[in-house]
Amino acid sequence: MRKLVSSLGVFILFIVFSLVFYISTTHKQQQVNKLQIAQIEKQIALDLPLLDLSNELLKHSGNKVAIQHYIQTVNTHIQGTGIEVISIVPEHEFISSLKTDEFIRKLNSNNSVVFIALSLKQPHFSYTRVTVYILLFVVSALIIVMIKQAEIYQRNKKLITEQEPSILESKPLILVINLKSKTLSSSYYPEQEVALANKPLCFYLALVEFCTNNPEIKLNHNKNVPEELLELANKYFYRLVELGHTIRKRPNFNNSLEKTLSEIRAALDDVLNDCPEQKELYYPPKAFGEGSRSRMHSYGLVNVNQGNIEIIGK
Repeated sequence: MRKLVSSLGVFILFIVFSLVFYISTTHKQQQVNKLQIAQIEKQIALDLPLLDLSNELLKHSGNKVAIQHYIQTVNTHIQGTGIEVISIVPEHEFISSLKTDEFIRKLNSNNSVVFIALSLKQPHFSYTRVTVYILLFVVSALIIVMIKQAEIYQRNKKLITEQEPSILESKPLILVINLKSKTLSSSYYPEQEVALANKPLCFYLALVEFCTNNPEIKLNHNKNVPEELLELANKYFYRLVELGHTIRKRPNFNNSLEKTLSEIRAALDDVLNDCPEQKELYYPPKAFGEGSRSRMHSYGLVNVNQGNIEIIGK
């Protein structure tokens, strides 16, 4: 069935292209023929006083041999145009018996009226036209093939897109922290890397390691950052220096804690945008409501042990 539809598509496209080509070339040829016929008429009109035509009023029979020789000369000049002069006769000698491809033109001279019979023969199929029709058929077939290929590509792309969520669901997400490029990404979408500044990057790495080793300790906003956590942050900072990153001075991880945590959350929002259920594993909890920075709130990663984190360049 698909082959039949494809064949029909090629045929319809070929017919459309052929009609457009035929109509355009026919119209152009008609314009050319019209111009050439006008030029022939003009030339004969200029030569008319020199032609020895018969004259009924003067009882002159004319010179038919000379007229025929003139017609042959004209036809030699217009050879290849498909137009041919058949006869040049005065009005009293004209007999209206024309073939299907013949037509007449009327010229008025000072003393009489002269009729010119011409023939127009245009071949419907020339070598050039046949070649063009073959090319049009090939182009039609190629277009249909390209359309079919595009349909197959879109179908496969849609199938892959539909299968992608189930493939991703079957594999656990891994949060990738790259010290070499200072970026965060996930194993689901490794090409979607989110850059993070030195201070939040080092602090988040330290927070991950600290909360992994000390899951019971609460980290409150109203208290200073634990010394162990600061030491870990400094350790990752010096690792950035070892990796060749240009850093002016070591940041104070005790200052602007909420700003640092906000930058970490913003980066994780971008990385885990398509996997919001994973945020509770890696996301430093936000403080909400009155007394949100009281002893009840902790920005520690309580569930980090349940997640998977890969650190590159550690």
